[in-house]
Amino acid sequence: MTLSSLNIMGLKRQRGSFTIELVFVIIALGGIYLFAADLSYQLLVRAKLDRSSFALVNIIKERSRYFEGEVLAGKNLSVTNAELRDLTTVASRMLDTPPEDVAIKVESLINKRNVAEFSSHKFRSLQCNSDSILEHADLAPVEKGKVYPLYRVTLCEENRSWLKPFFDGGTKSMVKIASSSIMPGR
Repeated sequence: MTLSSLNIMGLKRQRGSFTIELVFVIIALGGIYLFAADLSYQLLVRAKLDRSSFALVNIIKERSRYFEGEVLAGKNLSVTNAELRDLTTVASRMLDTPPEDVAIKVESLINKRNVAEFSSHKFRSLQCNSDSILEHADLAPVEKGKVYPLYRVTLCEENRSWLKPFFDGGTKSMVKIASSSIMPGR
């Protein structure tokens, strides 16, 4: 064998190993792309839920305008099931989903101790969890002895994740995304 024939055989081996390395690189880049796409989609959903929960809690905190409440007189401060239904309708428009698919929980804290909370059937069926509003009682403003109420709206959504089965042992492909906003009443 001559030197040139050895070079040709070596080049053929090089092309084969280059192809194998290229396949590994393409698979790795594809995995990175799927991870980034999945993560960015979850962040977009979270941002949508953040905006919606903030807008809804702002509606609730305006008791005197929308729900005939009077903070200084202590009248109609607790949330009701009727308000949950109203907010579910508004949330369904904001999230572009049917009202029965909106997972929402509405809470109020009056005088730092009286809690009222209502949640939709979808919220309970998804088993979305949030801490107690009592843990945030120190956020309630106090002015001249009058304790202002706190209101919180929590929205939850379940989405399919491309990569969760790889990290979860292949059992679940759904991920729950939740957002809560809390605001003192006025």
